Amino acid sequence: MTITLNHRTPRLRARCAAWARGPTFARDIAIVLAIKFALLMILKYAFFDHPQAEHMSLPPAVVAEALLAVPAPHPSQGETHAR
Repeated sequence: MTITLNHRTPRLRARCAAWARGPTFARDIAIVLAIKFALLMILKYAFFDHPQAEHMSLPPAVVAEALLAVPAPHPSQGETHAR
């Protein structure tokens, strides 16, 4: 049984080795994005995955209505004495 390697394999290895050795902007950006993604997943899991208690869960429609509804203006108490 013989294994034939693709003619691109040496170039791919050289490119990966050069990427790991030399300081490149793309590598730095990729590392920073990976770290940020990991931190965001940790925060999501720690704070937003499950409610504190089972009775604290609400249907999405009720939450959307509470967040997007415009509150009714309350009449001020000082309005009557100005007339």
